[in-house]
Amino acid sequence: MTKNLISAEEHHRRPRSIGGTNLPGNTVYVVAKKHRAWHILFGNMNALQICRSLNKNPYKPEGKKIVCKFINGVEILKEGANQSKKATKISYAWKTLFEGLEFKDIISYINGTWLDPSYHYYIRRERKK
Repeated sequence: MTKNLISAEEHHRRPRSIGGTNLPGNTVYVVAKKHRAWHILFGNMNALQICRSLNKNPYKPEGKKIVCKFINGVEILKEGANQSKKATKISYAWKTLFEGLEFKDIISYINGTWLDPSYHYYIRRERKK
């Protein structure tokens, strides 16, 4: 009898390469496949970079924008990189992480699991230009 084991990996909500720690408030265990997908999309970006990326994302509803707010702890300005530039990889990673979720639920999931705990994302209406 074969058991379906799901492998979990430690995710640093603030990447260590830009000042994150191994303390429990900065680490969560996530499904390995989803962890790889996260890093395909966002590499080791900081919260502000991820916010900018989400605002350029074709899955973002028209007329909405994501706002990144510092809520507590230590602000981080050091920038990361290492995300994929390949459209096919990005599309696959997005589906792996978020398929079946509405955009507001995606942002909630990012806030609760993936995002640097010193920051929080909010969905706002875009102002007409």
